[in-house]
Amino acid sequence: MMSRSFHKIAFGGIALVAVAIATVSGGNYLLSTANAGDTSQSRAAVVTPLANHDPKVREALLALFSGSATRYAAQEELVQRCMKKRGFTYVQNPSSATDVAPTLGEDPYGLTVEQVQRTGYKSAENAGDSPGEVDRSGISKLSEEEQKRWGEAFFGRDDAPEIKADLPGGGRVGTTSEGCLAEAREKLYGSLSDYVKLTYLAGNLPIRARREASSDADMTRIDSAWSSCMASKGHSGLKNPDAARGRSLESHRRLGIGSDEARAQEISLAVADAECEKTTDYAAQRIRIEDRYYEKMLQKFAKELADARKMNASALLHAKEALGAR
Repeated sequence: MMSRSFHKIAFGGIALVAVAIATVSGGNYLLSTANAGDTSQSRAAVVTPLANHDPKVREALLALFSGSATRYAAQEELVQRCMKKRGFTYVQNPSSATDVAPTLGEDPYGLTVEQVQRTGYKSAENAGDSPGEVDRSGISKLSEEEQKRWGEAFFGRDDAPEIKADLPGGGRVGTTSEGCLAEAREKLYGSLSDYVKLTYLAGNLPIRARREASSDADMTRIDSAWSSCMASKGHSGLKNPDAARGRSLESHRRLGIGSDEARAQEISLAVADAECEKTTDYAAQRIRIEDRYYEKMLQKFAKELADARKMNASALLHAKEALGAR
């Protein structure tokens, strides 16, 4: 079943782009097409995606997000022009200076003892509340009726026809056919059906690969070895390094974010984690397992991903034209 997820009043970089994407049937994908293309500064954390992975795998995955910063900036420019024509104020959200791959972050494992003794997991940074949404366009100052009209100009009417697309591997996804956001994307990407399908597929491919890798027999084996090592150091009940980071976040939220007690628990846990990863050769093995699944997904959807790269390359040309016309 598909359902719309419109933000009628949206402030802030993420909220304004996380819009008008229908829920996918089948539950195989996790990231909305909007977020897959979001390169706002609020998402542009300085990370080195897949730093220690196979260079060919890393290059192929990063290529799926090539030009995303420029394309997002152009989308914001086109939305602003469209909203102005319709008589509404729209202040552009900041774009990243470099391309952002929102589903390719730092691996939740692989830190050395020396690193974690200095910085731990950086749990205090991650445990804090997300930055508040910024009402750049002054929507909150509008009357209820004006807010409704602003939302319809940006998102389209509630009963606007929906553009739907079947996803490779099952499920369907959709987006509204009306509003300035849809108009901007259509100018950049052409077919909204292709845009929603290919952007969703490419953005979620890394997540899907890691999910499948997590249940691989080899992954179960290395997780078990790591977990046993951690239990011997007094940290039982942890499945993998991801879970250790989760436990550290919980400690900060329970004991006070950045408190001395939470920090001490974080360092103790992180050091044990790093020692057990070294003892079990965890990181190198997990990288090889995950790379197998990245390669599997890249091969499985090779045709669709080639179409996605072609679509994005064409959109990048349109984006540069739009930005050059400012």
